[in-house]
Amino acid sequence: MIHIIGAPSSNAKAVFYAYRELGVDCKIILSPAELRNSNKIVLPGVGAFGALSDFLHDSRFIQPLRSLLDEGVKLLGICLGMQILALESEESQGHKGIEVFELKCKKFEGAKLRVPHTGWDQVSITSNHEVLEGLTAEFSAYFSHSYYLPVQTDLTLAVTSYGAEFTSVIAKRNIFGVQFHPERSQSNGRKILSNFADW
Repeated sequence: MIHIIGAPSSNAKAVFYAYRELGVDCKIILSPAELRNSNKIVLPGVGAFGALSDFLHDSRFIQPLRSLLDEGVKLLGICLGMQILALESEESQGHKGIEVFELKCKKFEGAKLRVPHTGWDQVSITSNHEVLEGLTAEFSAYFSHSYYLPVQTDLTLAVTSYGAEFTSVIAKRNIFGVQFHPERSQSNGRKILSNFADW
């Protein structure tokens, strides 16, 4: 069973339907009590870092999540759900993330860049991982974001270039994150969702 955290304004339903199409048993959960006995968790997210941070803290998800992750439960963070695994974001000063990755989300800057970075772009794999199995070294995925995690060689598994290189896939032990939306990335995205279910 994959538990999908149904934060307000998230893409939880889209992830749920993507998994249902893959024949994977899953459930959207709205309270930390429903995390009991989880062995796989998906944390999707769209919108503002501060809003997701407030939801997770106010709903008391943070401590149960940290405890489960310390126990080895596997988690997939999607888009903002990946960013919230960092310490904080330039988007929402004073709001804390889950603090799994000792990184800070930064805003895209550059006169020629359209922000948000939206649409299909290339993902270049720099390190192998079980969740990336079956994908080519460069594959396309669908993005929609204004902030990003910088590249950190011991954590970053794939990069995308938009003005400069940023982290599009990240992992640390039992925690895996993607900046793009696998539920909107057709066969490449379905492969990642399927691999995570099998991981």
